[in-house]
Amino acid sequence: MRRLIPTLALGLGSCLASQAQLYIDNATFFIETGATVTVQGDLTSNVSIQGPGKILLKGSTLQNVNMNNGGAVTNAYTIPNLEVDNAANVALTGNVKVGTNLTFTTGKIQAGNFNFVLANLATVTTPGAGKFIETNGTGYAQRELAAASANLLLPVGTGSNYTPISLSHAGGTYSATSLVGAQSKLAKSPNAHPRTESYTNDYWPVASTNITGGTLTGVGTYNDPGFTGTETDIRGMSFNGTDWTLTGGNQDFAANTVTGQLSVASGQIFGMNRFLLLRSKVLLQGAYSGSGSVMNDTYRSFGLLPTTDPYRVAPYNTAFIQVNNAVAETATPTAFNDFATNQNVVDWVFIELRDETQAVGSKVVQTRSGLLQKDGTIVDIDNGSPIYFKNLNAANYTVVVRHRNHLGIGTNPANFNAALSLSPSAILDFTTAPDANVFGTSGSAYTTANGFKMLWAGNANLNGNVKINGGGNDPDFILNTLLGGVTNATNNLTTPAHYLTWGQGDVNFNRNVKINGGGNDKDYILNTVLAGVVNASRTEALPAK
Repeated sequence: MRRLIPTLALGLGSCLASQAQLYIDNATFFIETGATVTVQGDLTSNVSIQGPGKILLKGSTLQNVNMNNGGAVTNAYTIPNLEVDNAANVALTGNVKVGTNLTFTTGKIQAGNFNFVLANLATVTTPGAGKFIETNGTGYAQRELAAASANLLLPVGTGSNYTPISLSHAGGTYSATSLVGAQSKLAKSPNAHPRTESYTNDYWPVASTNITGGTLTGVGTYNDPGFTGTETDIRGMSFNGTDWTLTGGNQDFAANTVTGQLSVASGQIFGMNRFLLLRSKVLLQGAYSGSGSVMNDTYRSFGLLPTTDPYRVAPYNTAFIQVNNAVAETATPTAFNDFATNQNVVDWVFIELRDETQAVGSKVVQTRSGLLQKDGTIVDIDNGSPIYFKNLNAANYTVVVRHRNHLGIGTNPANFNAALSLSPSAILDFTTAPDANVFGTSGSAYTTANGFKMLWAGNANLNGNVKINGGGNDPDFILNTLLGGVTNATNNLTTPAHYLTWGQGDVNFNRNVKINGGGNDKDYILNTVLAGVVNASRTEALPAK
């Protein structure tokens, strides 16, 4: 170990080689113009290195650097000029600051859980593949700034991938201790919706320190190919800790860059396809518990729900036609867990998003299949996120919710269209919606119980009406198609395969399909759905599509 205590000055053209560690302990270490100190071991200092000269890190094994916790904000002492020429890389064991120039010849700086700070006017020379600051922990690459600044390069990356980001900050109140910083993470953003299909393979956490107000803009560069899905669908977005926004975003496919803008101190820059989110609630009459606004989750608790979208396969795929939704919904492994709350899944539902500006026959712009929770909330495949519609712009849409053995319900285009956005603040709650907002009238298009609207049950044959007499009635379909014409037969639902085979006939959700005996589906249709009127019927009332 070399311990330097007195003042040491290296003159023009001189070179000092430290084959072991270079440890500077409360000494004035001055490197003059043109001088280089070559360090082949570790570098530790509890003071800033003085002068315009350079430290060259040129070891053959991993070198550790620690500028030992100095300064109030950057928390690092300064190296005036630093060159990295070590194929085995350099690891930070404390924060480090470079005052004038950072040069990459060979190897990376692995930040780990520490910050690497570039002074306000510091330059970066020859970063590239395998030559950058690797933000492989909680540490950030940072830049000092004392005023609004533009295009501050942070040479970050992951593995061998150089994925830098340039940060700009404007409109804020700054000080001598202001910083902007970023990381590069080789992954899909953990805050992206689980249904996101096209995205950059990197995302950039960004943050500002000791800046009040203003906007932080980041331009991240991804490799080519450095994306998943369709590149031309990708849009530059930012995440503020709660919501995503396209505001201030941009993308340049030729340059492989995505731009995002934040008006908060920290967040993420990421490239992914644009989307809209729907937060909605419905209740199913057949699954209704009879109390409050809660349904039974019998199917989930007995393991009857298929993990993939049932509306894409027989017998449902002829009545439920997917539009602009090529990727089948598959529930995440924990979606059907017992949450012991009203978040437990009741069943799958089918959602149509309609654009009323289009002609009849082409109004459905996209469909989705989602999970229905006990309290009526419709969620996506993770049993938590709002329903996701891809590659659509924010607008007003007619929303229709349908179910495999219930009559559907929809918003009323004449009075109400749901406004969908990236971060909807309101819930489209069909259970409590004003009558004028729901297409059709109470007692016809939807039923009510305990003050809550809900979808009519009993549409076992998927023909859009419920009745027990006449052609196309539901009990005859249950008897002849599902029970094989055997009047006293009972089909018990015990597996997800049974859900698909004859589950549409279980209109009262008791896991049995039958037309005779206690709890049979025919009596439920007559007495509950048709109020005991033998010749009555219920017809699905939905806006034209």
